[in-house]
Amino acid sequence: MFRAGNDPKNIGEKSLCLKYFCSTLADKEHQITPDLASTMSAKASTVTAGAENVQVTQSEAGTDQPEKSSPWLIVWAGLSISLPLLLLYIYSCSPQTLQFGQLELKQILGNQDLDAMLAALDEKEPADAGANHLVGSTTTANSTDTPLIVGESVPFLANNSNNNFTLPPYELPVFADTTKHRILLIGDSESGGLRYPLNDYCLANGHKIILSLEWYSATTFNFGRSDTIQKIIAKYKPTYIFLVFGLNELYARDLKARKIAANQLAKKLRGIPYAWIGPANWDEDNGINRVFESSADSATYFLTKKLTLTRAGDGRHPDVQGYRVWMDSIAGWIQTSARYKMLMKPPRKRGRPFRAPVITINAAKYRGY
Repeated sequence: MFRAGNDPKNIGEKSLCLKYFCSTLADKEHQITPDLASTMSAKASTVTAGAENVQVTQSEAGTDQPEKSSPWLIVWAGLSISLPLLLLYIYSCSPQTLQFGQLELKQILGNQDLDAMLAALDEKEPADAGANHLVGSTTTANSTDTPLIVGESVPFLANNSNNNFTLPPYELPVFADTTKHRILLIGDSESGGLRYPLNDYCLANGHKIILSLEWYSATTFNFGRSDTIQKIIAKYKPTYIFLVFGLNELYARDLKARKIAANQLAKKLRGIPYAWIGPANWDEDNGINRVFESSADSATYFLTKKLTLTRAGDGRHPDVQGYRVWMDSIAGWIQTSARYKMLMKPPRKRGRPFRAPVITINAAKYRGY
């Protein structure tokens, strides 16, 4: 059975119409093709002639245009600017100075006589206070409006005001070699590695680490110019402070500015027994160790750069064994040569759990001043 739409008669009629239409179209195509071919040929000739005219016009116009600059001329111009600047920088970093008669060519970085600079900025040490003295009765620092981005665990550091911060006084115990101390560890990323062997020594000798403040990427400016140290001291009331930083300043050349900041830091520490531990140099520094040593009180600075320490994968920080060797050297110095001696006998057991609170700050987010 066929439906109406599929009637054979209708299909046949449709086929005949389609054949007639195709044959008519073919006849017309034969009639149009010669004319169309001649028309297209004429247009193609016109386009070709136009292209030749344009090509001739462009070649004629090109004779009037100036020649392009040579690449070597550009390179020479760049060298003529960058090379003198490079020579000035190299000269500024060198210890030698150039003189032309009575005139001396100044150096960009202000390369100075380090001994003369340190002597000019050194400050007279105050006499040690007696036993059971009060700390913080006259210590102040400039506050800052910079917010602290370390979370809610240390809100007391974020309470900045326009007034000077005054360290509240608190009483220190009678200082002796056998005193059991409340130890505050402050420093940059190297202090974060040193706290573990220091913890072993403290547990073996009756001391207690009350806080480890690890200020990553921090420099003398962060520690000296901010009031962060005073606020930490005011809250935790340490009887002995370990200060460990300088890793980020080995190549520093603005030593005068860092000397001023180091003096500011030394003032914050005076009145409290402390040990200022120099950075574990992985390379020769430009004088930052001498700056720190000149700012610290006599016999309170431990020069780490003389030690040979095994390094971690980054080549900058000591590895686990390197930190232990470093702490062993510090402990021996504290017991024998440091200004503020304390009991630091080698621990029988190492690698004990670190249970003291830790505050971590990133100087990129919070510089403190």
